[in-house]
Amino acid sequence: MLGGACLNAGCDIEIGCWSDLVDCDDHNACTFDWCDYYLGCVHDPVPTCDNKCYIGSCDPEEGLTFTYRNCDDYDSCTEDYCDNEVGCVNTPISCQDDYDMCTISSCDKELGCVYEYKTCEDYNECTYDYCDWEKGCIYALIMCNDENPCTEDDCDSDYGCTYTPIVCDDENTCTTDRCCPVNGCTHTPIDCDDSDLCTEDYCNSSYGCVYYNVDCEDENVCTVDVCHPTTGCVNMESDCQCDDLNTCTTEYCDPVLGCVYDTINCDDENSETWDYCDAVSGCVHEKFTYEKPSEGGY
Repeated sequence: MLGGACLNAGCDIEIGCWSDLVDCDDHNACTFDWCDYYLGCVHDPVPTCDNKCYIGSCDPEEGLTFTYRNCDDYDSCTEDYCDNEVGCVNTPISCQDDYDMCTISSCDKELGCVYEYKTCEDYNECTYDYCDWEKGCIYALIMCNDENPCTEDDCDSDYGCTYTPIVCDDENTCTTDRCCPVNGCTHTPIDCDDSDLCTEDYCNSSYGCVYYNVDCEDENVCTVDVCHPTTGCVNMESDCQCDDLNTCTTEYCDPVLGCVYDTINCDDENSETWDYCDAVSGCVHEKFTYEKPSEGGY
């Protein structure tokens, strides 16, 4: 057979022998059409050339089409792509790439990366809590200085700053203790002056003011020693001090011996008088009376 199954041949009375190639086109874009000498037309399916990332298909009219494989796992926390060798790859994404130490990063399957501001609360009233984007949480100690030297400044973790009045007691009863906001504790000596010149005033650190009576004794027995609150000691000489109310004595006062009483001399140097002293009236001079002897008498 001349031309085999791929030729149509014949003879025409007018033109003689003729031959045409067999048209094997089946008008199907999904086949590869060719002619086999012995078999005739062959329609081999066009290979779709599938690989890991493309899905091939064929349309009789359009021919081959390639659709990119959908690797979406519908998880916002993965990065989805296709690798020509392994196919779909679903790599978990990292939400830590904001480089902010003040956020807590997490991933939500629907929303993707979620950044929640970090709470740096340490529940300590003695710290100022804040967040530094490079260092993270900072807990800085607060200063409780009220600039008052009369308080002891401290901090309580539950209540915060406390300002306790300081005790200025120097345990000395001779000072008035108080605190001045300008210069702190002051200890002012107390004034024990009772404005009485008859007392000796001083202060004992344990008992406070002490008042002793002044000693007005001048060691002179001839004076009366007294004290007047206004003028102080008075040492008075008194004419009456040694007066024994006896006119028969003369009295005076000796600073060492005290009162001295001398008997007065009533002698009038008259032999005709009897001299004596009466304590009330003083010297008495009575004349002697001479009676004549009676006759016959001696």
